[in-house]
Amino acid sequence: MPDMNAIFDSMHSAMKKNPIFGDLLSKEDREYLLHRGTVRVVEPGEVLCKQYQRDSNVFVLLNGAVEVTEEVKNTTVSLCKLYSGEVFGEIAALFMMPRIATVTVIKSSVVLEIPGEVLGDLIEKVPVLRDAVFERYHHRTINTALKSVAIFSSLDDDALDDIGAAASLVVTKKGEQLIREGELGDALYIINYGVARVFTMVDGTELNLALLRPGEYFGEWSLLTGAPRAASVSAITQLEAVRLGCEEFLDFIRKYPNIRESIDLVAHERKERTAFAKTRPESENDVQTILSEIEKILVAEHN
Repeated sequence: MPDMNAIFDSMHSAMKKNPIFGDLLSKEDREYLLHRGTVRVVEPGEVLCKQYQRDSNVFVLLNGAVEVTEEVKNTTVSLCKLYSGEVFGEIAALFMMPRIATVTVIKSSVVLEIPGEVLGDLIEKVPVLRDAVFERYHHRTINTALKSVAIFSSLDDDALDDIGAAASLVVTKKGEQLIREGELGDALYIINYGVARVFTMVDGTELNLALLRPGEYFGEWSLLTGAPRAASVSAITQLEAVRLGCEEFLDFIRKYPNIRESIDLVAHERKERTAFAKTRPESENDVQTILSEIEKILVAEHN
């Protein structure tokens, strides 16, 4: 029979370390969560949250350690490690969104697993907690998106905070356009989750150029050169992206010239590919390849 007093003490001690759940929840609030959650012992290798999965559980790490990773272009990127007192999974649970990262146990641990609706009910009763969770969501999501981009992954925490403070989050519905060919550019976008397609108009027909997935960015050419958008970008699935306005983006690359060089190189390569695509007829194989990819994405999204 587990010692409930010891479990209570362990949970209170762990959650007090958390800047949100420790400072803003009373002892009674924490006990409310414990009574409605499940305490579990988890072993190394167990996956508690899986990227892109939809579920509604929130986790409090009472002791032990987990690693947060993200799949970017078939490569696993380690984002951070979490220890006693950390809360994770609340974003997907509260906002009914796909998980933005995978959380794997790396040391024998004890977690409190809380149904998302339980935390949601408590948040509605404690407005200051609701505001703190939204702020935490904003910061964590932007930070995760930035770290998933190769050119930003080498930045230190201060630099990430600089760009994160100037950025915002946008969510688009399937089929919605984020940028339109020929318009003046006003922002750079980094995809956090979802898939978008890049296309241009040739003789009144849409020519698909590329698919963009989490960890990829777009919109940089127009900001760097002042030229109109060279192509359009439309969401294939529901999509969330980090948006960095033109002025903020230019300020950032002035402050970090090595980032400017990397972005310049990618921008010119993309512009050359777009220009080349417009001058040659699109083969049947080209058409079928990208349409097949789009179909696979839509089938996966439906399932």
